[in-house]
Amino acid sequence: MLGSSDADPGWWIGQREIERAAAFNGQLPMCMLPYASDCFGCPLESASPCPVRVDADYRSYLNHLRGRYLAYERKRIEQLDVLKTILRRHKLPLHWEYLALLAIREAPTLFASAHSIKALVHFNPDKFRMVGEGVFALAE
Repeated sequence: MLGSSDADPGWWIGQREIERAAAFNGQLPMCMLPYASDCFGCPLESASPCPVRVDADYRSYLNHLRGRYLAYERKRIEQLDVLKTILRRHKLPLHWEYLALLAIREAPTLFASAHSIKALVHFNPDKFRMVGEGVFALAE
């Protein structure tokens, strides 16, 4: 990174904002998008020189963060699809432990643990609804 920019706390805060957006939302700064030429609305808009534009390593790092986010989202979508398929196949609400057992048997490399499956069904109320204590059905 640029040594002169490290002393400015506003620059540091802007840099963290950009990194957080890439890592947790998959958003890159405007100047990294195709056909974008200005930095309007960028947290580092007033920085001179812009570290994103002048530092190829930093751009590569932001692309890496975005790539990890996109890979995580793809895996999450696959996991949700497997869980929805199991619930559709059984045509009945299932307890999360039984759902986890079936999901891990069906896609062992996709799921880390039974508790990760519990979190998936619990924190996705748009896809799953709780019909009893620990029992989930499709929200559709």
